Amino acid sequence: MRSILSVFCLIFAVSGFSQNRDGDFHLDKEYKMSSVGTIKLNSSDAKVYITGSSRTGAHVKVDREVTTKGLAFGHEEFSVEIDEVSGNLEIREHSNSVSIGVVGYHYEKYTIHIEAPEGAGLMVKGDDGDYWIKNIGGEISMDIDDADVELTQCSGNKFDFRLDDGDIKMDGGKGRLEINGDDSDVQIRNGNFSFVEAKIDDGDLVIETSLDDKGEYFVDAQDGLVSLTITKGGGKV
Repeated sequence: MRSILSVFCLIFAVSGFSQNRDGDFHLDKEYKMSSVGTIKLNSSDAKVYITGSSRTGAHVKVDREVTTKGLAFGHEEFSVEIDEVSGNLEIREHSNSVSIGVVGYHYEKYTIHIEAPEGAGLMVKGDDGDYWIKNIGGEISMDIDDADVELTQCSGNKFDFRLDDGDIKMDGGKGRLEINGDDSDVQIRNGNFSFVEAKIDDGDLVIETSLDDKGEYFVDAQDGLVSLTITKGGGKV
């Protein structure tokens, strides 16, 4: 009995210093897409960087590294599928875990870098994570949960954000703006919107924008701060 117990303790001790790389994924590739195509991204728990430039196609780099120190149970499969569809780019994450459990230390580093034509649009669906979006000139639609989003120099005419506990920071923007959030804080500077429809529950809504003479602006908020700074123009609020 003592020898069996000793073998078990030895196995556990060795496992305690092992590293499990199950779930690692790396991709670095160029893709064809229209200069005004749409990037459709479906991901979760990633740090996502999307930048527009004068390039004619898209460059996608995905890195996911999982480090487990200790005793790990189960198995995880992870992949990212990318398709070129009629000038658009579709990026879909696939993850499958079977009875994952860890006694010890588990760390995941997951990043997505996308370089796109500056005229491209975005359709993002995700859960947790963070998004940094810069110099994208097409329409932007984001349906996310607890993610934080920061947008700069995005010059499209339509922005649609649907989120739960995440926050939005935006510098610039024009045309149509729609926001539907729960415990979300939204801060928008240097806007030039002709239509705004914002519904916020417990979060703060801070918008700085010019008004269009024929524009319409609707705000529905509860239990939070609402601040509307009008830089110029007139409209119906």
